[in-house]
Amino acid sequence: MFRALLFRSSTTPSGPAWQSSFGLNARAEAISAARLDFADALHDIHTAAAAAARDRIALMRSLDELWHVRGEIFDHVSRRRDQAEAGRRLAVLDRHFEKRLRRAPARSARDAAARR
Repeated sequence: MFRALLFRSSTTPSGPAWQSSFGLNARAEAISAARLDFADALHDIHTAAAAAARDRIALMRSLDELWHVRGEIFDHVSRRRDQAEAGRRLAVLDRHFEKRLRRAPARSARDAAARR
């Protein structure tokens, strides 16, 4: 027998007043996986700034928040290793943002056409 969906109130302005708990669980799992990958990107960088970044990453609640940490991770890794390694680590992190990255070139092309 199919179980009824569990609902809970949503406090996010972008979400509906009631959301399925199944959608919330999937999103929470995606964010947890992303946080682990972001922290892992700094696993061998032993500086106070990298430790502070790992602490902030552990508290982040959305992929949008994590998106803005990518540059900081690149900076930490490129300073202690090199830019090529930093680029490789960001490529691993980018899998969490495939939808955002697919959209970006189209937006850039549209913006370039609007400037003409």
